[in-house]
Amino acid sequence: MSKHALDSCPRCGALFTCKANAIGQCQCQYIQLSRDETQYIREQTAIDYGDQCLCLACLTALKAEFAARPLGR
Repeated sequence: MSKHALDSCPRCGALFTCKANAIGQCQCQYIQLSRDETQYIREQTAIDYGDQCLCLACLTALKAEFAARPLGR
């Protein structure tokens, strides 16, 4: 039996392995997010996805979206 759950990203539908019980090995550890980026992602995804995990590609896309937004927004 696998210790990690195969999950579907609620944003894009891609399958990925969630390793929340071994967070140091989780795919989300391969992206560095500032406090502001993390807050932005939470604000953008909370209503649609709640506290569900997103895949690395979506985290990366949201990080780029944050960087591309006009200053002051």
